[in-house]
Amino acid sequence: MEGQFTVTEVARTNENGRILKLVGPLTITTMFDFRDTFRAETSAQSVILDMTDVPYVDSAGMGSIVNAHVSCANHGRRLALVGVADRIMTMLKVTRVDSVLAIYPTLDEALRAVSR
Repeated sequence: MEGQFTVTEVARTNENGRILKLVGPLTITTMFDFRDTFRAETSAQSVILDMTDVPYVDSAGMGSIVNAHVSCANHGRRLALVGVADRIMTMLKVTRVDSVLAIYPTLDEALRAVSR
């Protein structure tokens, strides 16, 4: 059975930035909530995806993250991932997506990086 998935905007943001907290597995059945929330507001110059509570991402979920990255890049925005679980990081490395995405161990490091 698919786990519960939520995506919410975190109150703490940097100037002109947005932090989205993802909780639960990001899969083909849950990626639409992520996509819709991500697309809901496009004026932020940076978007940080806090994935600390995401235990699993399937190929469709990974595709939605890559699509978010491409959307940001095409519009001069920055995307960063935070708190990526080892299991997900392995998948990103095997597919070499880790070389394309900005991935940081902590929220503070991501905030510093996207504010440059």
